Amino acid sequence: MATSIPDITIHWLLGEDNPPVRYLTLVHLLGKSLKVAEVKEAQARLMDYSVTREILEHGEEFWFPEGKTFGKSYQKYRGRFWQMIFLGQFLADGHDPQIEPGVESILAKREFKDRRGLQCLTANILGAAMRLGFSDHPVVVEEREVLARRITEGGGICCEAMGYSLLERCYMCIPKLLLCFAEIPEDERSDAVKEAVEILAGSLLGNRIHVYVSGNRQAWLDVLAEAPKKDELPEGETVKAWIADRKRRFLESSGYGERVPKPGWLRFGFPLNYNSDILESLFALSRVDTPMNSALEGALDIVREKRTDEGTWKLENSLNGKMWADVEEKGKPSKWLTLTALRVLAHFEG
Repeated sequence: MATSIPDITIHWLLGEDNPPVRYLTLVHLLGKSLKVAEVKEAQARLMDYSVTREILEHGEEFWFPEGKTFGKSYQKYRGRFWQMIFLGQFLADGHDPQIEPGVESILAKREFKDRRGLQCLTANILGAAMRLGFSDHPVVVEEREVLARRITEGGGICCEAMGYSLLERCYMCIPKLLLCFAEIPEDERSDAVKEAVEILAGSLLGNRIHVYVSGNRQAWLDVLAEAPKKDELPEGETVKAWIADRKRRFLESSGYGERVPKPGWLRFGFPLNYNSDILESLFALSRVDTPMNSALEGALDIVREKRTDEGTWKLENSLNGKMWADVEEKGKPSKWLTLTALRVLAHFEG
């Protein structure tokens, strides 16, 4: 049975204080055409969002860092990579003179890609670029294909950081990649993108969204805590090799253990960083048009249980105090989460 949306909830989401949520509510919950005056007016006000305006007030402090720029660009959560990601999520106009030069600089340098990992950052940046109006940019077109091939060739997300985990593939940032590929119109997706989407969606379904953490994780962390420093090892040996050897021995003796839920994914937040949660994961699956599946029932139940008596969802996880501008208030009803939850339920219950 589809979840009904009270009129009071719709009225709240249509408030003028959050232009992006108002626009998305009109289009995705009320199904209004992009051609009607009400939608056009809402779209014209997207740049009036107070969070967007506050971020752009600090543009001189983040858009063009000097020297070795990757560290400054990635700085959590005030570097220019993150501002591009956030602005994309807020549906800002990427061709606004306060934004376009910064986006062009990021795309030109391509510092967001790395063969050892960083698929999460790559997907976040490319997804943001497409939301900001750069879908046809040569770098975006090229790099999203490279990203898709990395997924298909690796059978999932291969990342150097997984050497420290009992997992062989990264599951934490799967939703980020799906949301990136979802920005490509379905009839324009290459075979590599389609295959990558199938692999990633299959992984989420195989994990029942959030049940993938090793039951032996704490025991493995205790082993990692004993890792020597580089100068404590014999000449020619590396910490990386030491960890790989201990990981092999650990899995042979103790195994992975029964998979358990990832606790952090139970706390819903917006915006998120490289990590995810159950709600964003379900939203990513809905965006690539995944049909209802019994593997989703547990995760959908959690979404339903978090709905308040007023028909809203509260912000439980927040980057407030770390960004240039706060987004809503932790512990209070969130328009962003409520909109997303209703879109998720509409898709899978409809």
